[in-house]
Amino acid sequence: MIFRSPFIAILIIIISATTTLLPGLGSAPLWDEDEPKNAACTLAMLDSGDWIVPTYNGALRVEKPPLVNWIQIVGVSLFGRNEFGVRIGSVCLTIGTCLLTWWIGRLLAGPFAGLLSGLVMSTCIWTAVGGRAATPDAALVFCTTMAGAFYVHAIQRDSVLQITRLHAVGIGLACGFAVLAKGPVGIVLPMAAFLLTACVLHNKSIFTCGKSWIYHVVTSLRPLTIFAVATAVALPWYVLVGVRTNGQWIRDFLLIHNAGRFLAPMEGHSGSFLYYPMILAIGLFPWSIILLAVPAHTVFLWQTKRLSSSHFRTVAFSGVWFLVWIGTFAIAGTKLPGYIWPAYPALSIVTALYLADWIRGRTGWETMLFWNMPSDKARALVMNIGWFTLSAVGICLAIGIPLLSQKFAPGNEWLGILGLLPVIAAATAFLLQRQGRVGLAISALTAFSILFVATLGGLVSVRLAQHQGTSTLLAALSPSAREGNWASIKTPRPSLVFYTQKTVKKLNNISAGIEHLRTDPAAKLLIEADEVPAILPHLPAGFGILCEKPSSIDMGLAIIGRIHLGNTHSLAQSPPPY
Repeated sequence: MIFRSPFIAILIIIISATTTLLPGLGSAPLWDEDEPKNAACTLAMLDSGDWIVPTYNGALRVEKPPLVNWIQIVGVSLFGRNEFGVRIGSVCLTIGTCLLTWWIGRLLAGPFAGLLSGLVMSTCIWTAVGGRAATPDAALVFCTTMAGAFYVHAIQRDSVLQITRLHAVGIGLACGFAVLAKGPVGIVLPMAAFLLTACVLHNKSIFTCGKSWIYHVVTSLRPLTIFAVATAVALPWYVLVGVRTNGQWIRDFLLIHNAGRFLAPMEGHSGSFLYYPMILAIGLFPWSIILLAVPAHTVFLWQTKRLSSSHFRTVAFSGVWFLVWIGTFAIAGTKLPGYIWPAYPALSIVTALYLADWIRGRTGWETMLFWNMPSDKARALVMNIGWFTLSAVGICLAIGIPLLSQKFAPGNEWLGILGLLPVIAAATAFLLQRQGRVGLAISALTAFSILFVATLGGLVSVRLAQHQGTSTLLAALSPSAREGNWASIKTPRPSLVFYTQKTVKKLNNISAGIEHLRTDPAAKLLIEADEVPAILPHLPAGFGILCEKPSSIDMGLAIIGRIHLGNTHSLAQSPPPY
């Protein structure tokens, strides 16, 4: 069959991933806060020629290491200082992650499950969101998945429990770059996952016993080699930035943005233990329609000893990898959807394992749930529940999108037709399953996934992004009108810093804003729309509102600057410049 050919499988995954990620990549404005902040830092590095010390808006930036900026420098150098240029690096890395997921799945569970693994990873919603974003997440996920791929390649055979020195070097390289992407998490969590996986594998091995067990577990990983290589990759930059900033970058990054984020919520990003299950239900959609079936199948295989050697390694590695990432951030104070994205490759693999077993009729837990049903009918019922869930989501989208658009993004109510796609896909897959063509039913779900997430990225995100940030607002100004000294009352929006490509001064109140305009004829001021009535009576002569946007997805904004004679009226009552 075609899925047995690695070249065809690679081609299929590349096509599905690029179809998911590329539409609208350069059309949707950067989303505040993270995307334009990373991009503005990249432009500052490029303009100054200093690739060591990250800066943003004229100040030291301590939130993230520089790997994302180095990648974006390549993108903007090739494609320009635009949305496409700063995002294309993330897209390339995400395609690589999808291929690595396929490779791991193929090594562990065979060609068919491997292909399904890559397809699940490349066509879920969070890959479409995080995979195109100008953030460090794509680099972290690629590097950690690469480390996982080296480990799996080392232990894929039954008799192999000790990884080779070459595999350890590969893991060290991958983890070293992961540390440059997002800090210590890039090596601590992968090594924790490898250690726990090794514990599971060694516990089943006949080669270890007694007091030597823990010794064999630890030494099988060659930790000294891994940490030595990772240190050689990451430490030089950390030393240089520490020296250049007198230790401030290291101190603030580790204490505030690592330990501080773990111990307490920051920037309002908190949540209960239910936070990440809900995020997974959304992020893995549409494959999350069987999200509850996957752990049920996995536990059933484990408890009933129905684990072949390949199934055992698949469940052990993927289960441990998933639980380490989810468990760590479930107890962290600060919670964000992107934190658990590195767990998605493992989740994709166990999802593919269930789908492959379901297609082949090799599941059995369904009869324990529906004890009065034959096994084939029980299996069909579980998937029918999934199709019903898919259609229900489609109906909710068809109703909810117009209602939300009317309130937050007027003019986009017609996007509710997107809800028809899940309904059509569910009906098609259900009919194919009833005809006994279960493989085609999953193929229909795959085709729908590609179309759905491509539409989200290429159409919906482009339309909605125009209602947030400052890109649309600035587009209403001529190039000459964008010149001048910019300031913002309260913290400057990162999109303003990126799209003006200038340092934006932070002002504390309206009085400071008036003084900024009075002392500089070329001054520009960004304010929130609800501050317009308070500032208009005090504007210096010749100044007025150049453009504004109403409140929608985010707050209303207005730009104040010097206006031409004959155009001195406020635009506050004018239609928004869309």
